[in-house]
Formats: sequence, structure tokens, C-alpha cells
Amino acid sequence: VIKALTRAQHIRLSSLDASPLWDGVRRGHPHLEPEACACLTELLSATALLQGRTEFAERLQLLIKGSGRAKAVVADSWPDGTIRGVLDMGNPQAVDWIAAPGVLQVMRSNAAGQPYIGNLELVLGGIQVQVEHYLQSSEQIQASLTLWCDPGTGEAGALLVEPLPGCPPARLARLVQAIENLEVVPYWERTAEFLAAWVAQGEGTEELASAELLYQCRCTRESLVETLRRFSPEQKADLFKDDGPLEVRCDYCGTLY
Repeated sequence: VIKALTRAQHIRLSSLDASPLWDGVRRGHPHLEPEACACLTELLSATALLQGRTEFAERLQLLIKGSGRAKAVVADSWPDGTIRGVLDMGNPQAVDWIAAPGVLQVMRSNAAGQPYIGNLELVLGGIQVQVEHYLQSSEQIQASLTLWCDPGTGEAGALLVEPLPGCPPARLARLVQAIENLEVVPYWERTAEFLAAWVAQGEGTEELASAELLYQCRCTRESLVETLRRFSPEQKADLFKDDGPLEVRCDYCGTLY
């Protein structure tokens, strides 16, 4: 994730080459069709850019529950740069992967581990529309999010653009036009350098921060056992009422314990 600011300090932007996330999703969820992997990759990308707004100082989890082809999509990003996700299939007859009625849940956990959870009803549109709606409704931020992922090639990325207070109307109008015209640019050409130049329109940018991401699950046998230890005696008795071994499969990576 690369964060930058235009030289006149009117526009802040964050961009991400998400193709490696696509690779991680495909390896971690071989049962998902390419279009489902693209949907999950887009939510992972949006989560990474949102987390970058706080300099990766907190854990951020986005959960979308809807009525589309995806019943639930989860992206979970941690301050150390690890990120993971999972998608549950929903209505196979639906046209869109994300569809109302449903809810977008945003969970933030600070360094002390204290969570903040916000819920918003889904609006008409895909993942980028839901995230823009969240920023406007919950954080009073006007921002534009562009997500892309080609299920055929795995070329994926994201761009978050935020006009800052004091941005002149004429500059804002040119920014809107630049974002709308981005659709003519091939995915493979949308590098971080290109996107910064595209938004800056000759003004130049200053890089503020950058962070490396790694698609990786955080499950371990030790953490699983520790979770089981916290169960009540009644819950444990119910789990181990049969003589056979107890099997637990991680939803994020499919590892069987």
C-alpha cells in the first residue's frame, strides 16, 4: 500500500497492487470459482486501503452479509501486514455478488485490543460503493474508491482518493474527470507510479508512507487449544461427547486440526 499527497496538498491518495492478494486467495480457497476469488480480492484491497488511513496502527475487519451470489465476505487485516479473507457462497441465481438487503460491518481494534464495531445497511452497488457509503456516513469523509480484479488474469488493484478541505472546485472537477477516465487504462498499466501521476495531473506527489502486505492465515494449533480452554465445562462436554477425535477446519485457510 502506498500513500501519497499532491504537492499542493489538496488531494490524498492510496494505491495498491493487489495481484499478489489474488494469488493468495486462489491458493487458499481452491474450491472458489475465479469470479468469487475476484470478489474476495476486492474486499481485501478495500480493507487494506482503509487500514492504511490509520498508518496500520490497528486491526481492521470488514464483513459484508448480503443477498447476492456471495452470502458473506470477510477481510481481516492486521497491523503487522498480514491479511486474510473468506467468502461463503449465497444465491447462485443472483446477478451481482454483493446485493441488498444486507449489512456492512466494520470492526476496528486498537493496540489495547478494544474493538469498535459499526454496522450499516447495504446500499445499491458493489464493494466500492459500500465502502464509500461507510466513509461518508460514519466518518464524514468524501472519498472515491476504485477496485478492479480480472478473474481471468488475476490483475488486481485499488485506488482511494480523498480531496482535502480547501481543495478548489476547479481542481476537484478535474479530479472527478480523471477518476472517471481511469476506466480506459488497462489494468496492467495501473502501477502505483502511474496512478499517482494520473491523479496529480502534472502537479507531482509526495509519498507519505508505504506498507507491505502478506496474504497469510494466523491460525495455529496453540491458539485453537487456548480457545477451547475458555469454553465452559458444558460446552466441552458437548464437544467431546463422542469417542472419536474432534476435527476443526479453519475457514480462512482450510487447515484441518
